[in-house]
Amino acid sequence: MNALHAGMLCTALLLGACMCLYGSISATVHHLRGAQLLHMAALLPNALALAVLISRLPACEVLPPRLWTGMTLLMLSVSAGLLLWHIRWTRRHISLVSIKTSCDQLPCALCFALENGQPCLMNLKMDEMSHLITGEALLNANTFWDALQSQPVVTLGNGQTWSFERTAMEIDGQRVYQIIGTDVMQSARLNRELEAENHRLDALNQRLREYSRNVQAVTREKELLRAKVRIHDELGHALLRTRQFLADGQGSAEEICASWQQRIRLLLGEDVEEAPEDAFIQLLRAAQAIGVTIHRQGVFPVEGSETAHLVELALHESLTNLVRHAGGTRLEVLGSREADGWHICCRNDGALPSGPIVEGGGLSSLRVQVEAAGGAMHVDHAPRFQLCLVLPEETEDLFG
Repeated sequence: MNALHAGMLCTALLLGACMCLYGSISATVHHLRGAQLLHMAALLPNALALAVLISRLPACEVLPPRLWTGMTLLMLSVSAGLLLWHIRWTRRHISLVSIKTSCDQLPCALCFALENGQPCLMNLKMDEMSHLITGEALLNANTFWDALQSQPVVTLGNGQTWSFERTAMEIDGQRVYQIIGTDVMQSARLNRELEAENHRLDALNQRLREYSRNVQAVTREKELLRAKVRIHDELGHALLRTRQFLADGQGSAEEICASWQQRIRLLLGEDVEEAPEDAFIQLLRAAQAIGVTIHRQGVFPVEGSETAHLVELALHESLTNLVRHAGGTRLEVLGSREADGWHICCRNDGALPSGPIVEGGGLSSLRVQVEAAGGAMHVDHAPRFQLCLVLPEETEDLFG
């Protein structure tokens, strides 16, 4: 046998000895006494043959090469076979090490401890949690739980949130405590989002309640304004008819008295029965009673809409101002539908104003309602008096 052949055999024997040694250590860890003896029995021939072969180097020419080669291959095969059998057996059977390995692979933190706090079984995640929370390894489960008892839900520096729970149980007549830690970062995040959403909804509900109160206040103010405008128009018409009767004898005293009685009932809050009639026709009759002709030209909003109501108020105010201040007998109303809405213009044949128009209660009230509806009002005094309105295409009740 030459030196190269002897060196290769030494390498093979050393490999077989290492496999036997690894198998023996693994069997000791798994508490497999029989497997440990088998690995030790295979280790001894490998170690003895390796020692003899090394001792004969470099003078190894007298050793029979075939005998040593066959013996080395046999011992290597036995060592490899025992190791493969041991690995296969440990994978198919449950042992203390397999239980510990399974616990270490759990995503949660787990610890079983005796009543005095001594850990019986603990996975790697629990040991990691102990270092992160208390700054030291988990040597006493009672001390670890005392640090968590006041706050079992802990948020770590890396942003993770863990929840811990301890449960007592009886095993073989002995009390054992189980401590489980669960990662609840996702649940904590959802809870925070839910809490923020609840705060937002509370604020929104508060705004809705405030909005409802504002709606009621605006509605009351709007109804009061309409009542004031109606009373203003009704009294204005009654005063104009009375003035015309006293000055020119137009109308009859019975009609004027009946008109004043109706206005008085309106002021007293009594229900005044009125026949359902077109508002413009009613205005024409009121104008005829005081000697004024109304000429309407163009297109106008549909009767009953909010826009038509504003046009009616403008005609009432124009008629009142015509008789009271201008002394005219003809009122012209022009209406058109443009891209920016309805254009309504009122003119008369009365005396020209001597200066800019000072808006009184009637015109001021009309301006407030027009602008509240999103429109605009213009009053010109030269070259002739002119009241113009620009009203939106669709004017709806503010909250209806």
